[in-house]
Amino acid sequence: MIALDLQPYSLVDNVGFNRLLAYLKPQYSLPPPAYFSRTAIPGMYEDVKHVIIAHLQEAESGVVHFTSGIWMSSQTREYLTLTAHWVTFEPSARPHCEDHHCSALLDVSQVDCDCSGGSIQEQQECWWEAWVTSSGLQVGITVTDNPSIGKMLNEGARSSVPCFSHTVNLIVSEAIKSQRMVQNLLRTARKICERVQRSPKAKLAELQREYGLPPHHVLQDRLLQQKRAVNALSVECDFRELLSCDQWEVMQSMCHTLTPFAAASREMSAHVSTLSQVIPMIHILSRRVEMLFQETTGIDAMLRALREAMVSRLSASLHDPRYVLATLLDPRYKASLFSEEEAEQYKQDLVRELETLDPTSEPAPVPNGCEPGSPPRDCAGEESFRALMAKLKKSERGGRPKVPEDVVLAYLEEEVLEHSCDPLAYWSLKRATWPGLSALAVRFLGCPPSIVPSERLFSTPPENGSFGQSRLLMEHFEKLIFLKVNLPLICLQY
Repeated sequence: MIALDLQPYSLVDNVGFNRLLAYLKPQYSLPPPAYFSRTAIPGMYEDVKHVIIAHLQEAESGVVHFTSGIWMSSQTREYLTLTAHWVTFEPSARPHCEDHHCSALLDVSQVDCDCSGGSIQEQQECWWEAWVTSSGLQVGITVTDNPSIGKMLNEGARSSVPCFSHTVNLIVSEAIKSQRMVQNLLRTARKICERVQRSPKAKLAELQREYGLPPHHVLQDRLLQQKRAVNALSVECDFRELLSCDQWEVMQSMCHTLTPFAAASREMSAHVSTLSQVIPMIHILSRRVEMLFQETTGIDAMLRALREAMVSRLSASLHDPRYVLATLLDPRYKASLFSEEEAEQYKQDLVRELETLDPTSEPAPVPNGCEPGSPPRDCAGEESFRALMAKLKKSERGGRPKVPEDVVLAYLEEEVLEHSCDPLAYWSLKRATWPGLSALAVRFLGCPPSIVPSERLFSTPPENGSFGQSRLLMEHFEKLIFLKVNLPLICLQY
C-alpha cells in the first residue's frame, strides 16, 4: 500500500488504519514506520530491480529503446525519468501475455531547474551503464519531448527522435495562434463553458432532456453536441457571451479540422504503436489537410499555417533512415508509401543494414503457430491471422534464402498485411525463415513513437496530496515511484 499508493510511512501509525487492521486481523502487530523506510521498501526495491534486469535480458536482438523527459510533480519539483521499451517473443518474460511489447521505469531522479545538459547526459549515461550496457545489451533509440535532451543525445552520438504526439500538439498550437478569429472564438467558447458550469444544473438537465441530448454538465469537449441546450440556456440566464450562427459554423469547421490530429495523437500514443507508423501517419494527415480546404469555412489561414507547420516539423522524418527502415520492415506498409525510385534506394539501404548484422547473433528458430497466451481476436482478425500462418508455412517449404538481397526481395514480394495485424507477431513467426531480417525488424519496431504511455505513469497523483514533502520524505520518493510504476507491470511478482 505504501508503494502502490505513495502513502507516507506514518500510515502505519494512523489510528483509523490500526483499528481497521485490528478488526480484520486482531493477532497481527504492525512494525514501526522505521522498519518500512529502512528495511521493507529498500528490500522490495532491490527485489523488483532484479526482476526488471532479468526481463531486460530477454530483449530480442539485445536492443533496448527508451523514453526520457523532465516530469514536474505537484510540488513543482522537476524529475528526469528514463523508461525502457523492448520486445520479447518469450512468454515467460511477458507477465501479461498480451503482446510482445514490454516496458519498465528504470530510474527517476530530481534535477535542478537550471541544470546543464551535460549533467543530464552524465546521469543518463550512468543509468544506461547500470541497467543496459553492463549486461551486454545495446542502447537503442531514445524518444523525448524535450528538445534540449534530444539535441544533447544526438550530439553525444546517441540516437534520439522527437515525440510524435508532442510534435502534433505543437503543430496544432501554431495553427490556432495563426488566426486571431480562431483564438477569439476559442476564448469565447471557454467562457461559455464556465458560465454553463456555474449555472443551475437542474435547468441544464431540463434543456438536455427537452432536446434529447446526453446529460453532460462539463462541456469543454461537447460544446457543439450541446449547441441547442447551450443557446437556450444562454438566453434564459442572460449570458454576456453568445455565439452567432456563423461562429457556430466556424467552430464546426475547427472541430472537423482538429479531429484527425487528435485521432493521430491517440493512435500513436497506444502501448503497441511503433516507429513504423510515423511516415504513414504523416501522409494521412497531409492528405487530410488538403481535403479540409474544400470541407471547411472561415479557417483558411489556420489551414495554411497547419500545412506549413507540418512541413517544417515533419518533412525531415519522411527521409530519416530510422523511420524509413522501420516503415519498410513493417509488413503492413513495406515500400507501399514510397516512389519507385525511393523504394529501390531504401531496399538497398535495407540490404546493407542486414549485411552488417553478425550472423552469430541471430535468434534461434521457433516453430510457427499460435503462441500460448496470445490475446483474443475478433473473427476477422482470427481469419487473417490464420491466413498469414498458412502463407508463411507455404513460403517456408521452398527453403530459406541465405543472401541478404534475396531475403529482402523475398520479404518485399509478399503481400502487405492488413493494418489490424501485429507486425511483431509476423516477425515472431518469421524468425525460422529469416532470422537476420527478423532481428533487424525488432531493432526498429520495438521503439515507440511517443512518450505519452510513459507520461501516463506520472499523471495520476493521489487526491490526498501524498506527493507533498510533508507527507512523503523526498529521499525515498525515487524508490517509491519506481515501485508504484513497476509492481503492476510485473504483476506484483518479485
